[in-house]
Amino acid sequence: MPKHKKHITFKLPFRKNIKIKKNLFFNIIGLLIFVFSSMGFISFARAGNVLIILNDILSGYFGILAIFIPIIALLLSSHFFNTAKLKLIKPHVTVGLTLIFITLLGAARAGRFGELIAVNLASDFSGFGAFLILLVTFIVGIILFFNTSIDIFILMVLTGLKTAMKFVWNGFLQPLMSKKAQTGSRQQGKGEFITSSPLQGNPPQIQPAPAKPVLKGTDELNIRTLSGHSSKNWAYPPLALLEDIQEQKADIGDVGMNSDTIERTLDSFGIRARVSEINPGPTVTQYAIEIVMGTKLSKITALSNDLALALAAPTGQVRIEAPMPGRSLVGIEIPNRRSEIVSLKRMMLDPEVSENHHPLTVPLGLDVSGRTVVTNLGKMPHALVAGTTGSGKSVLLNAWICSFLFRTTPEDLRLILIDPKRVEFTQYNGIPHLLTEVIVDSEKIISALKWTVGEMNNRYKLFAQVGARNLESYNERPGIQKLPYIIFIIDELSDLMIAAAREAEEYITRIAQMARATGIHLILATQRPSVNVITGLMKANIPTRIAFNVASLIDSRVVLDMPGAEKLVGKGDMLYLPADQAKPRRIQGPYLSEKDVQHIVQFLRERVPEVHYTEEVTEQDVTTVMTSSGESRVVSGDGSDPLLKQALDLIYQEGKASASLIQRRLSVGYARAARILDQLEAKGYVSSAHGSKAREILQRPGAHMTEPTPEQIHEQNMQEEIQGIH
Repeated sequence: MPKHKKHITFKLPFRKNIKIKKNLFFNIIGLLIFVFSSMGFISFARAGNVLIILNDILSGYFGILAIFIPIIALLLSSHFFNTAKLKLIKPHVTVGLTLIFITLLGAARAGRFGELIAVNLASDFSGFGAFLILLVTFIVGIILFFNTSIDIFILMVLTGLKTAMKFVWNGFLQPLMSKKAQTGSRQQGKGEFITSSPLQGNPPQIQPAPAKPVLKGTDELNIRTLSGHSSKNWAYPPLALLEDIQEQKADIGDVGMNSDTIERTLDSFGIRARVSEINPGPTVTQYAIEIVMGTKLSKITALSNDLALALAAPTGQVRIEAPMPGRSLVGIEIPNRRSEIVSLKRMMLDPEVSENHHPLTVPLGLDVSGRTVVTNLGKMPHALVAGTTGSGKSVLLNAWICSFLFRTTPEDLRLILIDPKRVEFTQYNGIPHLLTEVIVDSEKIISALKWTVGEMNNRYKLFAQVGARNLESYNERPGIQKLPYIIFIIDELSDLMIAAAREAEEYITRIAQMARATGIHLILATQRPSVNVITGLMKANIPTRIAFNVASLIDSRVVLDMPGAEKLVGKGDMLYLPADQAKPRRIQGPYLSEKDVQHIVQFLRERVPEVHYTEEVTEQDVTTVMTSSGESRVVSGDGSDPLLKQALDLIYQEGKASASLIQRRLSVGYARAARILDQLEAKGYVSSAHGSKAREILQRPGAHMTEPTPEQIHEQNMQEEIQGIH
């Protein structure tokens, strides 16, 4: 095959032939074209006689598009410098730009060449034909210039048009319309936003999260003991016992895109709104939106599922707070793609907790704005906690217990822990803050409740002797023995209600009604918030509610009397409803590992090796009776109601036995009347129930029916006093 020539030969008449390499020859040509291109650019400055002539020539032939000539010449010169390894400009770029230049030249009739192209095309193909030819040439030039396909080109055109329209709307039309709306009359100006602050054109503000507290070597909790001075003989557990958890930052996603999605979704349903504030929290990010006057909030709350679909919410649910307390805004809470872990150590180091000297101060967690939320158990004064398995209910209880252990001495606070599941609180056995070992048996639970009622009554008598109104004022009196706070915590209320529903409800209700001033506080937790577990009487006397993730809307209504808890994401995400507020507050609860609890318990066990419990807490007179249905039930005393003898005399006189008769004649509630009938049936005095008919009397009262004991008479008097209060 013939070889390609690597040289170019020039024949000169007066010298020998000159051989130049091809690459060098092309480089020289490219350099000459580059010089021409540079002169063309400089000529537009109209400096120098030659350059002025060059500029006049370019302007005369190409008009206002003469600038394209030096640009195309520059691209053309680069091709002469291309090699196999280095390609500065690809040919399709130069060809595409040339076609675009020719099209614009003819369309604008720029210069002599432009006039020539336009006139010839119009005369040969008519005006419409000339337009089509120039349009196709322009499109081909664009496709070649960007090296793309026709479908991508169409997509680029549509995207450009959309961007241009949005720019025109946001930059010109929307401000103009808003100004007209503000200057118009009230009738003509419907659609104004409720808030008066103009936010048009301004992006929503992202509220910064508070700075995390930093652990210092001298950090200590500010604690006030009941005696008014620090305990010299007691060593408080150091915060160093808690492990340092690597708290990953929450992934809140693209807030700008989410804001646009919220506004567009609401607009598609005829609701004009705008995002004015963004609050990134540990579990959810709250988008505060403004709505126009006349918009019903029910229309927005009904769109929670539509918003969740449009936003592709990670949990598939979006909670809407309408309105936000104290503000003319609606909060849309979107779960974060990755939640932030809020450790108990971080909460204990926060000034809200560390600088609060009250021993009953407990941390709740961080709200949707990342701010610390704390509460005082003495102001609750009792709490109801509900949530499904794994929602964070037991973790919160452990965090509160450990908070008490960090802040109090055994002389300041004592705990009664109830754990029917036998898995959560048993690890606290052996610490000096316990009044008794962790209780797991139903009989001992009722005994503890009965003892607590007796302790409450005894404290009221002591208060009356010294003229004190509550525990704090009593402990401030000189020369008396200080009384500690008593925290009664039940981890699983449903198990207790199954074993002893009537007794448990009666004692819990009495404690919740009267124990606040005596320093006795109840914390009830359950994972089954149904109406037969959390009765209406118990709810009425326990105003503070904490709801974690629940299974259904019905369960949320049982706990909070409103929906919302069924849309929580779990893992510590909760709704906190205090007694002085009408709407709950969303909070991410603190996290405490099992190792942290073990470290604290081990520290306390080493400080106090021998612990003396109050045995009478679990040794109250409690027994188990069998009901007519064959079920066992725990009752207090010896199984006999103090009014049992009076009820027996009554049914003997009337010749029949029914709950309504006992309820009416002895002035007791239906629950107590039915309980008396069950006891009479267990002793063999009356028959079992037969539908709605009265029970038969099986035997006359015998000699073994003794008079009530003094303790039973005292119990009866206390119950009558409680009923008189109601």
